[in-house]
Amino acid sequence: MDDKEYYFHLYEIARHLNQEFSLSAALRKSLEKMVEILDLQTGWIWLVEKDMKSVYLAASFNLPPALADYPERLSGWCYCIDRYLSGSMEEATNISEISCSRLKNIATGTKDLKFHATIPIITNGQKFGLINLLSKEKQQFNDKKLNILNVISELIGIAIQRTHLQESFVKPHAGSNNAIHDVLKRLVETRIEGLLELLNESQNFAQGNHPAQTLGSIKEALKKTEELREQLALVLSETLEGADYKTDKKQFRYPASPLTARELEILEIVKRGDTNGQIAEQLYISERTVKFHITSILSKLYAKTRTQAVDIALKRGLIGA
Repeated sequence: MDDKEYYFHLYEIARHLNQEFSLSAALRKSLEKMVEILDLQTGWIWLVEKDMKSVYLAASFNLPPALADYPERLSGWCYCIDRYLSGSMEEATNISEISCSRLKNIATGTKDLKFHATIPIITNGQKFGLINLLSKEKQQFNDKKLNILNVISELIGIAIQRTHLQESFVKPHAGSNNAIHDVLKRLVETRIEGLLELLNESQNFAQGNHPAQTLGSIKEALKKTEELREQLALVLSETLEGADYKTDKKQFRYPASPLTARELEILEIVKRGDTNGQIAEQLYISERTVKFHITSILSKLYAKTRTQAVDIALKRGLIGA
């Protein structure tokens, strides 16, 4: 990796940390970028509880079925957490000489993931959490890669610190509503402006009789619309999760549902055994759109069939029994 790539990746992660509407969304984006940069397979981020004696799962990316289907396997103690909370881990560390205890003695669904590096999130001497990145093969990150991970963890720590400071200035009732209003205003206005630009571009292409460009612009607009819907659904789910967090901080929490509101709605119907055509009729959408959503659901839940997707969603409590 040359210096140009190095700074580009850092810029991209810093941009996500600054622009995402919620901390959990920013953590997921950063995690995805780290996995991409280092050519790894998966990872997750734990954040420290307020008592500074335990951690909870805050974000994950591309989990193997053995963890995605059984989120409880990501709870509890392990070697990395013990070293981090005891003060024995201060910077990015190669831990590829041991097998990840989360996947130890599991026969199936691991995708052959075994070895990993751990990156503590420590900013200005304050512990915020730690990152685990997993690989199929035993390896040792060189100094440059470890340095990249340390810089990224510093950026994440600053973002978490900033979020904590913002939360400390939010008043219990009216202030919380104002905060949600500001998030929605910033999120919707920015995305709507982008969509309007794409639609105007599509109109111009269509008037100029450029079918290929018109189709491309419309596809991009559809993609942006789907992203907006996912983000709005995440804002709403996190608002509810915030209330749950206050009632029981110690309860194991799994990252927010990867499915959009529409995908959850379709999965509920799939559970009844309806065909794509029947789903399309009920929701007043095309069968092609239903197929698109089904493909997305299977991908996000790491499922091979519709039946398996329903089973995974039931286990994780994404849909009702």
